[in-house]
This record gives sequence, C-alpha cells and structure tokens, in this order.
Amino acid sequence: MKSFVLLLALLLACTLIEAQSEANCPSICPAVFSPVCGETRKNGRLVRCKFSNGCQMGVSACVNCLKWSETSLSECKATADICRSLGGFQTQAGRK
Repeated sequence: MKSFVLLLALLLACTLIEAQSEANCPSICPAVFSPVCGETRKNGRLVRCKFSNGCQMGVSACVNCLKWSETSLSECKATADICRSLGGFQTQAGRK
C-alpha cells in the first residue's frame, strides 16, 4: 500500500512539473494572417519556417525552446520539412 501511494505521489509530481513548464508558454494567438519568416538553428542546422503571424513564431520559440529570428519573407520560399512539427507551415520552392 505504501508503494502504491508513493508511486501515485511521484506520478502526480511529474504531471505537475510538466504542466507548469507548458503553462509558461502562451497557447492562443490572434487569428490574424500576417505571415512572418523565422530562422533558427536546430541540431546545428539552419532552419527557416514561415508562421501565420509573429505570435505563432513566439509560441513555437517557447514550446520548442528555440530562439527564432525574424527574417525576410523572401527567405522562406522553400522551408524545411520540420516546420510543421515546430508550429510553422511548409512551403515549396516557387510558392509563397
């Protein structure tokens, strides 16, 4: 019985720690389409992603522990495959 209570307490503590780290990041952005291009380094590789607005880029930075730098939209003509998992959207060459 003691081990069950200890296990339950440990599970609760882990859940609270995870919830606190996610709670510090904003999760709601205005539904305004004003695209921005951001670039960062992920595993030493330069990644450029297009976001629907600056707020979405900020959420991605917080949730993924990345430092995005806003750059010209022309730099995001072709974005990395990883963009969807980082909260951005993928574009292909020749598409804006």
